[in-house]
Amino acid sequence: MFDFFKKRKLKSQLKKNNRKHAFLNMEAIRTVLVLFETSDYEVVDSFVEKLLEMGKSVDGYAFRIKDDIFDYSETNYTIISSKENSEKSGIPDEKTLKQLKSQHYDVVIDLTIKENYSLQYILAVVNATMTVGLKKGKLPFYDFSISKLPKTKDSENSQVGELAKSIAFYLKTIKGTRCKVQGTGFL
Repeated sequence: MFDFFKKRKLKSQLKKNNRKHAFLNMEAIRTVLVLFETSDYEVVDSFVEKLLEMGKSVDGYAFRIKDDIFDYSETNYTIISSKENSEKSGIPDEKTLKQLKSQHYDVVIDLTIKENYSLQYILAVVNATMTVGLKKGKLPFYDFSISKLPKTKDSENSQVGELAKSIAFYLKTIKGTRCKVQGTGFL
């Protein structure tokens, strides 16, 4: 029952978000928001480092997984967890949402493998020209998505690495710099 209300809230936020959708290639992208879980910190940090080397401005929001005790205070990422959520439902606090809504990103890259309501909520409210990630459900979070990853015997970290490589590959191969998205299927 609770999932029904979460999905309804996400649909509502997606509908309210009046962002301008367009496909951008890696060359045209200047600002990036990366969403991930702290369990994938090392893989994502390596990916972010490559984006920074390309001259991109990158912000990162990570959801602190249960039992993670690492101190992220020395990192450049914003860490959110159920403790910082403004509601038990998993919605990030008002300060975090206000900060996100005040920014515009060329692209949001969601590097989560499983559904994470807090990060999906951010994805639904953020102002971005393009959103990309792994298709995980029926809600239209992404302008383009990776439908599935190759099966790996390793941990989810290797899947996150594969997802990051796939997204980087597609961003590099998009033709032109800015193509308007037709029929995004948004609610």
